[in-house]
Amino acid sequence: MKIKELWVYPVKSLAGNAVASATLAARGFVDDRRWMLIDENGRFISQREHAHLARWHAHTEADDLLLEQLDTGQQLRISAARAEEGPLVQVQVWDDQFAARLVETLTQEELSTALGIPCRLVYMPDDANRPLDPRYAQGEEYISFADGYPYLVANQASLDALSAEVGEELSMQRFRPNIVLEGAPAFEEDEWQALQMGGETFRLPKPCARCVVITIDPATMAKNPRIFATLAQMHSQEKKVLFGMNACWEGKGVGELVVGEEVVPL
Repeated sequence: MKIKELWVYPVKSLAGNAVASATLAARGFVDDRRWMLIDENGRFISQREHAHLARWHAHTEADDLLLEQLDTGQQLRISAARAEEGPLVQVQVWDDQFAARLVETLTQEELSTALGIPCRLVYMPDDANRPLDPRYAQGEEYISFADGYPYLVANQASLDALSAEVGEELSMQRFRPNIVLEGAPAFEEDEWQALQMGGETFRLPKPCARCVVITIDPATMAKNPRIFATLAQMHSQEKKVLFGMNACWEGKGVGELVVGEEVVPL
């Protein structure tokens, strides 16, 4: 079994970047989901309500954040986006409420006009206090703006099995994983409790429960409810539709993963 793909998503719910290698940190890959769009109440904005966000790509250039509309090529450069000293605002991701830093180098009006929805952009500094769910944490562990865990691991064979049942080739980007593995049978990930990837160890606390975002084609924004229904028939537990495994890095400081490295279940 090997690492097939690595993905970093700088802005929650925007398209991310396939990379040959990625730097590990406790909250997730460096720069993964460290920015987020929020509404007037501080609640996170996602593709669940605004599918067109799938067509906006985000990547970092030093301290700048560059957003690009994939269909038109429109670009929006946000300078000094690592707003370590920005005003603190209360934000909400699902049931978690905590403070983040407002990015002020781009006005709310400029951002809202470009993206077509009223929104603000916030940044998560290193000292942000969003702890991992205590039911699954080991000591003090913190996460980014991700839905619940620092990393998401997906099995290519499981996607292939789902594609065969649906009758069309599905993009793994529907599921927005950080780490895609190849070489294991479909849904064998259910049995994994920990993985060694390269020289790094990850524990896998629980499967990832999915929502309607997986019905959105990230290339066309078209929705196909049959994908969710088919996955529900194939792979659900306790009324939750599952795909992929949530993961936590067991290392300290920083580490690295590289595409092609060997992966061994522990």
